[in-house]
Amino acid sequence: MDESTPTSKTVGTAAVTPPDLARRVYAERVRLFYRQQVTTIAASTAIACFLVTILWAESGVSVLMLVWLGIMVAIQLSRLVARTLFMRAKPGVEDSESWGRVAIALTAGAGICWGASVLLFFDPTAPMNLVAMTMTATGIASGGLAVLSALPAAYLAYLLAHLPPVIFVLGITGDFVNIVFATCFVFFVIVLITAVRTVSSTLEESLRLRFERLEMIDRLDDARIRAESANRTKSEFLAMMTHELKTPLNAIIGYAALIGGHPGTSRDPKIESFTNEIHDGARRLLSLINDILDLSRADAGKLTLQEGLFSIGAAVERCRQLIQPHAEEAKVELKMELNEGLPAVRGDERLIRQAIFNLLSNAIKFTPAGGRVRIGARREPDGSAVVEVTDTGIGIAAEDLSRAMEPFEQISRGLARERSGSGLGLPLAKRIAESHRGRIDIASRTGAGTTVRLVLPADRVVP
Repeated sequence: MDESTPTSKTVGTAAVTPPDLARRVYAERVRLFYRQQVTTIAASTAIACFLVTILWAESGVSVLMLVWLGIMVAIQLSRLVARTLFMRAKPGVEDSESWGRVAIALTAGAGICWGASVLLFFDPTAPMNLVAMTMTATGIASGGLAVLSALPAAYLAYLLAHLPPVIFVLGITGDFVNIVFATCFVFFVIVLITAVRTVSSTLEESLRLRFERLEMIDRLDDARIRAESANRTKSEFLAMMTHELKTPLNAIIGYAALIGGHPGTSRDPKIESFTNEIHDGARRLLSLINDILDLSRADAGKLTLQEGLFSIGAAVERCRQLIQPHAEEAKVELKMELNEGLPAVRGDERLIRQAIFNLLSNAIKFTPAGGRVRIGARREPDGSAVVEVTDTGIGIAAEDLSRAMEPFEQISRGLARERSGSGLGLPLAKRIAESHRGRIDIASRTGAGTTVRLVLPADRVVP
């Protein structure tokens, strides 16, 4: 079904089902009908044998009675063969109408055979015969409702071929009691017809909703696959472009450093200032490109770990040294607390240090002057290694915590505008942690600061 085609629409109070959906619903009705045939075939055969036994005991066996029983058994066997062929063939939607016609024809044949039994053997004046025939009629009619209602046409053919002869035979006797019985059977037929319409309508709605739901799931799955493919393409494109940008940037940084250190230019304050600006700006841009490159590789599943053993305490200390000038410039107190006997961990030291640096950078960026940032590392009782960064900054609202982990998201206000960033710090730290089978946990509240924990699993920690 085309995606632009609605599965259904409502006009007034009636649901209009598209042709494709209607055919699928009908095919499922036919399948349900055949699947339930074993019950009705077995019941019909047993009741036919029961009826012949009762009539035989009352009036003796006759050739006509045996012929009728043979025809009834043949019809039931035909229904069983048709069911077996259907279940083996597992026909598609396009073949459902022909199999439906076969089902209706065979069921109608069974109904006609039951109606013929009434005309041939029903004697309302004989009490035993009356009880046997009326019990048979009511039992078959009401029992068939449950197993034949998947195809209302089949059930109605079955019902109307059987019960009207009962009503006719009872009515023509002229006996008051029999006429009352006939009237009751008329109401019984009306109730059954109403019931089969209700059951059929309920089944129709249930199947329609089921197929609409499956159609919606398929569409959502297709959309998810397309979105994932688009995201991978985007990540691969970003990875390629950032790699291409690194080469000229490295040249700019190198030439700026060369010019700044040249004896003939370093004496001019303006040239020296401009050169420093070029150098610093290029380095910041290169750092951003490296972040985008790593994030793109992680999203594309191409972030390769250069694993080795390193001290988590030494990694934290190195990051503190690198970030200390930024903390002093922002007038933020930076404190480090390392537990004794920190273990070595197995992983990519460069990436882990980058993740820690990003957490520290974010904490300083969103902490006002005079605030505090604390970084600590410890080993948990479960064996995992934890690096924890706590600040007294502006915090993150509860509803924004999930967005904080999305690339390029800018969720904070006020101080964030003064010290804006790319929005890659936390997302990249999260990808790095996940690449080591770890995680990033955030606890924050607006105006009360933030605590971010980088957790590396116990199997990454060397005892």
